[in-house]
Amino acid sequence: MANGATIQSLTTQRGLGNLFRELGSVSSFYNEPQQLPAVAETIQRFFQDDPRLKDVKLQVRRGAQGGYFPQKDLITLGVVNPAVVGHELGHAKNIRNSRVYGKILMAAQGIADTNNKVAVPAMLAIRGLVRNKDLRREILNILSGASAMAAAPGLVEEMSASVEAVKNAPNRLQAVKSLIPAFLTHAVSSLTPVGVYQLGKHI
Repeated sequence: MANGATIQSLTTQRGLGNLFRELGSVSSFYNEPQQLPAVAETIQRFFQDDPRLKDVKLQVRRGAQGGYFPQKDLITLGVVNPAVVGHELGHAKNIRNSRVYGKILMAAQGIADTNNKVAVPAMLAIRGLVRNKDLRREILNILSGASAMAAAPGLVEEMSASVEAVKNAPNRLQAVKSLIPAFLTHAVSSLTPVGVYQLGKHI
């Protein structure tokens, strides 16, 4: 879709047509044309609750993951799935309503992302350098708890956005089926460092 598009464009026939031309040939159940009216209806329901969402920017790109980027106030879409649209609008609604909340969320996400990258080498270093078993267990427990705390804001936000998506979905069962696997994947990824540090106590 053209640069400068907003999420409101997906409430028009022209915008939905452009969306389908961009993504509709991708092999996926959710990229079938019968999903288009549900996309528009989902967005309209969000607008009824918060009309300010109309100017959230939109980027449609084949292969893109659904996402909301607060710094750019931008939603990206890579599938024609009303539940994904609703989920990303849920993020936009939550984060736009509080700048402080958005900053806390981004800071926690940055810490969690870094922790995901360093958890394994950090655990191995602690295993190799700290000979005292009780001290080693204490350090690993502290890191495990800190990892859970860093992951918590992101997981809460993911759940909140999913609840908003289901609440505004024309087909709630379809939305739940779409969003539960995505949430579980996110949870496993976010909590991996917790498992790594706990594993370090036993290997």
